[in-house]
Amino acid sequence: MMLPARCWLLLPLLVALAPSAVSAQATTERISLSREHRGKPVTITGELLLPPGTGKVPAMVIHHGSGGVSADRERRYAHEMVKLGVAALVLDSFKGRGIASTAEDQAAVSSTEMLGDAFAALKALAGHTRIDGKRVGIMGFSKGGTVALLSAHEVRAERALPAGLRFALHVPFYPSCATQHFKPKSTGAPIYLLLGGADTYAGVAPCQDYAATLKAEGAAIEVTVYPGAPHGFDVGRAYNLPRGENWSRCVFVEQADGLWKERASGLTTNDAKGRPIDAVYRKALAACRTYGVSGGPNETAKAKSLAALKGYVQKHLIEGNGAR
Repeated sequence: MMLPARCWLLLPLLVALAPSAVSAQATTERISLSREHRGKPVTITGELLLPPGTGKVPAMVIHHGSGGVSADRERRYAHEMVKLGVAALVLDSFKGRGIASTAEDQAAVSSTEMLGDAFAALKALAGHTRIDGKRVGIMGFSKGGTVALLSAHEVRAERALPAGLRFALHVPFYPSCATQHFKPKSTGAPIYLLLGGADTYAGVAPCQDYAATLKAEGAAIEVTVYPGAPHGFDVGRAYNLPRGENWSRCVFVEQADGLWKERASGLTTNDAKGRPIDAVYRKALAACRTYGVSGGPNETAKAKSLAALKGYVQKHLIEGNGAR
């Protein structure tokens, strides 16, 4: 979950992938991003998988959820991208900050920090000799899906990126839509929201509502809801965390005057510059937050969402030229 806001360095390290990799010629590089956490410098890393060859290729940034990077999800999707001839950067926003999971404390690494990581990754990829900087997309899961959605907000992108550099595609899987801007202006890149109809972790209605708001403001956004699918419908096994923070009832909405209010309580949680009013924010969060999160696989949703993702990538990154 992310509330209103509070140099990149590329270190290539070519390593041959294991025999189980997509191709014996495929390579991986380690990307290092100079970032900060709670006022201290940290180094965030990502694993970049490159298809065989020497020419420029599109790329996809893959951002993890509250449980961190996993072989079952983030790395699996990376290999699917490479099969399509698309480079894949699996970004890890946790390890460099000394965090394993934010499931029980979403403030341990904020979505604001993760969004900054994503923008820094885009700048790094745009400077890579193998990457076409105009054809870089972002996809993410749960908390990473929130980042994939918010990175389409033009005001946020403008603050972090040079003119002309934007993600060319946004694919959020079951994100939180707890942060909702007033009359949100998108970058113009297509957005595809993939939601589970039985998601009790991030919820469904907030994203449907916000998608309608974005569309009314001209965003190229589509929403697909997979009936009966829970949160994390593309993971390998079911999970249940009784102490996991559940923000599905929390929706923070920017007002016309720039103030932010939590929808259910009506409390003003952030001032017109986006700064939290700490005591009120904590009171609003205590009222809307519950505990207990769960999710798990749904094979139908998993297969259909993968097919849909490949279609989006083919249309907007492989066949597209990054123009909007």
